Amino acid sequence: MGATSPEFAHAFRRETWILFSVGVLGTILRYTARIRRLGIRNLQLDDYLMAFGLIWYTILCVSINEVIFGGGSNLMTEEDIKNLTPKTHAERVRGSKWVFVSEHAMQLTIWSCKGCMLVIYARMTSGLSKKRLVNYLSVYVVLGFIGSELALFLTCIPIQNYWAVPTPNYQCSSYQHYEIIQGSFAISADIAMLAVAIPIVARIHVPLRKKLILLLLFGMGIFVIVSAVLTKVYCLVPWLISYVYLNWYFREATVAMLVTNLPLVWSLLRDLFPAVGSWGGSKKNSDRYNYPRTGTGPTGRTFSSRRHYGAGSQAQPDFDLRDLETNPKGFPSESSTATEERNGASSDDDSARALHIRQDITVTIRREEKAGEANGHHQLPDWPLKTHPSPPRPGAQY
Repeated sequence: MGATSPEFAHAFRRETWILFSVGVLGTILRYTARIRRLGIRNLQLDDYLMAFGLIWYTILCVSINEVIFGGGSNLMTEEDIKNLTPKTHAERVRGSKWVFVSEHAMQLTIWSCKGCMLVIYARMTSGLSKKRLVNYLSVYVVLGFIGSELALFLTCIPIQNYWAVPTPNYQCSSYQHYEIIQGSFAISADIAMLAVAIPIVARIHVPLRKKLILLLLFGMGIFVIVSAVLTKVYCLVPWLISYVYLNWYFREATVAMLVTNLPLVWSLLRDLFPAVGSWGGSKKNSDRYNYPRTGTGPTGRTFSSRRHYGAGSQAQPDFDLRDLETNPKGFPSESSTATEERNGASSDDDSARALHIRQDITVTIRREEKAGEANGHHQLPDWPLKTHPSPPRPGAQY
């Protein structure tokens, strides 16, 4: 492929940098929400994967613009080879190197986003039977990434032939075999991820409008699949081969970044725009969680008070998009709450406060019971009227 027209090049530059700004904005919002919720020292695996993906997303944007504004690549006709001059030869060598960089940048950007989504899926399905499907899907995604990387580095040997002008191996200029292998793994992995995610979201007990938001976010993956298919069409169909495939490359990468980041910025948007938090349910309701309460009675028997949610219960937990990070049921589990308390991690819900109150109740009951035994008689503590939580800790938000 030779140099592009100035009109196409400038339109391409404008589109890619606008899309890049949108993708970076989504990533900034993600990290703002995550740091406010967890603290910068408590970021999790998917946050580091996204940072890695953002680096390659930036390289992708730069490299494809260098390809468009360069003098072409080593995909040439016989006539192009005959008309080579020292200047055009140098330009095509440089352009071919940027093509290789763009292919690898696209590879690492897309698969980083897939890895982030798998981490979110694993948290959503923690303790559920669906977790097994997520594990199988994770294995397939890892194998797909390894297979795509091997295809990129092994279909053209030695690797220098990727920017040889002219190249002795057609695969080093067309990337045909690599595109087929990479597309097969990437598209099938995207379809499998949707097949796992949409049924999980559809079964969550939330207001219909919030469920539609979730389905919309994960349904954007359909656009990623369509973009990937169109990319391969403009790479592999002989009479359609053109630089248009780079447009779809970057559209696919940008939507993948948004799909990965947007589910984790809901708590930030709710704080900045209260009307967003009340859409589909008031903030008061979305922050009201029910925690288990345990203690020991005068006979030594342990009691537990817990509100159960399930098919046979009329009470359903409220749900917030921020809880995709911890619990698919819409309320934090006891173990995750205890971990937050032990680590001192900040939280934008009342989980730390709830655990603190529960501990005070348990300690107070035991002390009253022992006091009654010391006087030679058993007296049931008059809880909860006589049992009060200790004052809130400094810095706690209610």
